[in-house]
Amino acid sequence: MGCLACSFPRRETRTTFREMTEGLLMELKDVNCWTLAEAIGHLGPHRLQHLLSRASWDERAVLDAVAAWAVARLDDGEAVLIADETGDAKSSTDAVGAAHQYSGSIGGVGLCQVAVHLTLATTRGHTIIDRTLYLSKDWAADEERRELAGVPEELTFVTKTVQTIAMLQHAHAAGIRAAFFAGDETSDAEDLSSGLGELSV
Repeated sequence: MGCLACSFPRRETRTTFREMTEGLLMELKDVNCWTLAEAIGHLGPHRLQHLLSRASWDERAVLDAVAAWAVARLDDGEAVLIADETGDAKSSTDAVGAAHQYSGSIGGVGLCQVAVHLTLATTRGHTIIDRTLYLSKDWAADEERRELAGVPEELTFVTKTVQTIAMLQHAHAAGIRAAFFAGDETSDAEDLSSGLGELSV
């Protein structure tokens, strides 16, 4: 948490983030703002909900700092970077990106959010070092729904392969290197090769 302090302009936000992280490390049957709040001793989920939806903090800086911290401890010189997607079942299309789409984690097509993740794996362990939410063409083009959900203008439709390339380039710029790269069938090998060019990951 010490290396993340500068990512939070307010002490209260930093404290809530730390408490939420401690809650996420607990063995809870269900994980949501209500169960986390109860586990860490809050009277309700409001502080956690505020942190995730309205509080001011640099989530990109936090993710990069955590990735750097983890890579420094896991890197064995033979790391593998792995791109994969996962779906999170939703009950409403009001959730950003939620649409009827395929997800292996739910066993077929269903209403879910899909995110593409970049994982670093070594003989010492593995961890997610980056992620990005996938917006379907229909969701990305729905201006009314975007405005209601507060989706920033720069978040548009791109393929999962393009998202993977961007994450690999970001990892490379951060000095993260790997001996191999692996991706599932949603990553087009030809597009990946073309998009990465001479980039050595």
